[in-house]
Amino acid sequence: MEKNIPYILSTVSSSSLERIAEVSEGHAWYQVYNPSDAGIRKDLLNRVKSAGYKVLVVTVDVPTFGYRPRDIRNGLSMPPKMSLSNILQMLAKPNWLIETAIAGKPEMETLKPYMPKNMPMDQLASFMNKTVMGPVDLEGLKHIRDFWQGPLIVKGLISEQDVLDAIKLGADGVVISNHGGRQLDAGESLVLTTQSLSAKYKDQIKIFMDSGIQNGTNIASALASGAEFTFLGRTFVYGVGALGKYGGYHTINALTMQLTQIMKQLRCEKVADLPNYLVRN
Repeated sequence: MEKNIPYILSTVSSSSLERIAEVSEGHAWYQVYNPSDAGIRKDLLNRVKSAGYKVLVVTVDVPTFGYRPRDIRNGLSMPPKMSLSNILQMLAKPNWLIETAIAGKPEMETLKPYMPKNMPMDQLASFMNKTVMGPVDLEGLKHIRDFWQGPLIVKGLISEQDVLDAIKLGADGVVISNHGGRQLDAGESLVLTTQSLSAKYKDQIKIFMDSGIQNGTNIASALASGAEFTFLGRTFVYGVGALGKYGGYHTINALTMQLTQIMKQLRCEKVADLPNYLVRN
């Protein structure tokens, strides 16, 4: 809040959307999929509106769960399975282990009202796939646009036609994104995609970018490609995971320092001038 940076709360977060609205003082945006269950969709959007969120971010690039070989290799599963490697890692981080134990078992607090009581964790993926996630078409987006009167951002677009459809639909912004390569790890460079789309449509819709942005160099490249704003996830998770709330400050300060250093190295005085220094064809 102090740095005036918005936070996008995921539908599958471990804190309820109401709780985050209370503590974010208007800086939180809400990310939603398009629930296939119309009743859940209506109730969820009503809760988002009642909680006071001003910006709605609709994720459209998760029609189903992605194939994630790294998760398989690391033994990530629902419910989680304990391995010797996991146990040794936890024992090596006693402070984290104690704080995690005190916090208790994480739950998907926002979705709990829609989940069957005492649902086994091994059924969670099936519930999510059938009820909360799924393909998003223009008709589904139109229903959301008609309901939501505030700013609407469509997240997960890459193709020019999809951006055009978002403009016609009345979206206020798009996030050029490949979901960090976690859904599909093949495709063209998002920097080049953003550069092309921004050149054509930046006067008609706000263009943002995420996916794989981890440092000041990545931020500079994204801004140079024409993105008005960049989103990061994992970088902040690492900071907060290591240092708690101070990790958030540390991450912001580190990224700011890196971006400033890069601009000085380029002798670029304004962020708006970055396209003249980087990512030029």
